[in-house]
Amino acid sequence: MRNSGSTDDSATTKSHIGIFDRFQLYSQAALYIGITSGVALGLYLMFRRYQTSADIPESAVKAHKKIRGFVIDVADGDTLRVYHTPLIKWFDPMPEKKRGFSKYTIQVRLSAVDAPEVSHFGKPAQPL
Repeated sequence: MRNSGSTDDSATTKSHIGIFDRFQLYSQAALYIGITSGVALGLYLMFRRYQTSADIPESAVKAHKKIRGFVIDVADGDTLRVYHTPLIKWFDPMPEKKRGFSKYTIQVRLSAVDAPEVSHFGKPAQPL
């Protein structure tokens, strides 16, 4: 009878070990998935290009984050259009000026700059 009792104890011990091994396997898999997802999200955020000013997250504005890019067009002395280029996108070709420019550039208006206005809708331009 003692032999049958010890066999049950070893079976119970083996089943506990199996549960522990599965728990360890699942926790390792969850850790790897979490790390991979975090790295992928970080890379996405680092290399994401903002099409317009509406695409810039509010947290970046509040934190005064820098936005790098190329000035594509200067409308007035105080208004310009910027083509946002994140780190890896610096090697992409520059867009050529064409209709619908506002769909993929960020309009920047400089405040506290006294610049003359160009002619608009039949009004003459302001002199320097």
